[in-house]
Amino acid sequence: MLYMGGRCKMPVITISRQLGSLGTEIAKLLCKNFHCKYLDKESLEEVFAGYGIPKENVERYDEKKPGIWDIFKTDKARYLHFLKSAIFEFSRKGNCIILGRGGQVVLKDLRGVLHVRIAASMESRVQRIMKRFECDERHAARIIEHNDSERAGFHKFFFDCNWEEISLYDLVINTTSLSSEAAARLILDVANGAELMARQKETNLKLEDLSLEHRIKTEIIYKEKVSIQFLEVAADNGVVTLSGIAADNDDVARCEQLAAAIDDVKSVRNEIYFKPVATTYGLHY
Repeated sequence: MLYMGGRCKMPVITISRQLGSLGTEIAKLLCKNFHCKYLDKESLEEVFAGYGIPKENVERYDEKKPGIWDIFKTDKARYLHFLKSAIFEFSRKGNCIILGRGGQVVLKDLRGVLHVRIAASMESRVQRIMKRFECDERHAARIIEHNDSERAGFHKFFFDCNWEEISLYDLVINTTSLSSEAAARLILDVANGAELMARQKETNLKLEDLSLEHRIKTEIIYKEKVSIQFLEVAADNGVVTLSGIAADNDDVARCEQLAAAIDDVKSVRNEIYFKPVATTYGLHY
């Protein structure tokens, strides 16, 4: 049992992990001790199902390098929007762990979130995978190399970043010689630190705004399918500003109505402007 230092809550923690590094086990230990929420593949599928996104769409992209044809599909923006929506919705309620899914990138600008990287030597990873899958050393190495490639490709495709970039993380733990419990204690020590805890109010307010922005975008673009080019939504303590271009003047007012109806919206400043489609000889350009 981990010692929690008397605290019943913790800040939001993102955990990026190599296969065979004990990262998932460490996340589960933290969740068990704090009774906190846990965003992984299974819980993400449940959230996406609520948005009407089929399980196979989640399976296609979840921590995977997209195939050559996926690069030309429009699913990328939709998947990334709802992935961020799920992360913001989980995080705004606090006391949660985001396991993988690019959480360290999505929440990178929030100083009250703890970003952790779990790694280990290739030798240790191979030994652990051999034991888990009851396979030989060569097969275990291939599994690890494939998994590393998939996760690297996922981060490059959706976030244009190198997931091994150290600057993305506040704490990097090498579990080659550490148990999952020892690593979890290190994370708890940092999570319970005064500096991180002092930033929680500011972080919580920002997460509320980020979640609200994405809820509004979901309503306008994905539910009501209002045709707005370059739609941007900015929220500041519930005060919302909309911007973009509408080809139909009625859509300008429609967006404001939809945004105003969302819970937690205090007021809406509508900066969407109407720009009719230019025509020549009856042909649209």
